[in-house]
Amino acid sequence: MKRVTRSGQPLIEPVTGCGPDQPQTAVYLNAQYFQFERQWPCPESRNHDDWTRWRARLRRALRRTLRLDRLGPIPTPRPVVLETSGGDGYQRQKIAYETLPGNWASAYLLIPHDGKGRRPAVICPHGHVKGGKEGVVNPQNALGVAYGHELARRGLVVLAPDNAGMGERDIKPDQAYHGSSGCMLTWVRLNHIGLDLTGLRVFDLMAGITLLTARPDVDSQRIGCAGLSGGCWLSQVLTALDRRIRAVILSGFFTTFVQTVWHGHCICHHPFGIGRLCDLPDLSALIAPRPQFIESGKQDTPYPLEPAFTMVKRAYTLLGSPDRLGLDAYDGGHLFRGEVSIPWLVERLKSPA
Repeated sequence: MKRVTRSGQPLIEPVTGCGPDQPQTAVYLNAQYFQFERQWPCPESRNHDDWTRWRARLRRALRRTLRLDRLGPIPTPRPVVLETSGGDGYQRQKIAYETLPGNWASAYLLIPHDGKGRRPAVICPHGHVKGGKEGVVNPQNALGVAYGHELARRGLVVLAPDNAGMGERDIKPDQAYHGSSGCMLTWVRLNHIGLDLTGLRVFDLMAGITLLTARPDVDSQRIGCAGLSGGCWLSQVLTALDRRIRAVILSGFFTTFVQTVWHGHCICHHPFGIGRLCDLPDLSALIAPRPQFIESGKQDTPYPLEPAFTMVKRAYTLLGSPDRLGLDAYDGGHLFRGEVSIPWLVERLKSPA
């Protein structure tokens, strides 16, 4: 199936000529992209066997391109508690844990005070913002709602980790060679040794899920995920690959490749050859029919909602579960709104499996 390049949509570059007087490589590549075919588009079928085969093939291909198999089995981390403080109805622990020998992740773990027994838990990747996980748990640092904080206030255990190369895992100023960022330096070094940054970040998040499910106060059958912007990208990939996640909120990065990363964006959103395999809506179709909620600001013009949402809605309809796909297309910009999505996620995780 050809690349998603529906004309008339925002950020779709028109095809123009490239010749001896206009030898721009970007123009040539854009013309090629309109004829580009992705290998594993989601099925246009109601046959569940078709979907089962497609899921297996795309997941296998994604694991290869993200180099996940090179990283080995997902560990059960043993967190080290560095700090403990009170929150709004929960205890907040600052923790660190190894996901690979010597590779330490930093995170906040929010543990509600009320209730007994096993409860739902949510992993909350942060956006592509300075401070990393701080915006997930601290309202004063948040773009919109501090979604980890709000979920913990509603009785869910929350893990809010720093992405590899960001937050406390970012480079120090004296490491910034020629102005490089933590994302760039981490991507370059991983690429040099045959690994991928999205792959490492997703692997770290998978280890975070295992950390949560190993806790005696967490119900392993009721795990959720929520992320904004770059955290939306990671949540989409993570949920597509990790079937332990029961429901997910995707906020602020729900679109197609040709309307976002095709124009550049941060290097951390560019696994090698990802567009050859699939498009972003295919990842959300890979999540289906598990519950999925989309947040998209009408004024968040760098991340247009269509045609991605229509494509994913089609997948849920074919699978007989259109009611499991939610949407809040709100008046506003690039932020985690949470007004509809957070109660939606709480309801789905607190209900029986």
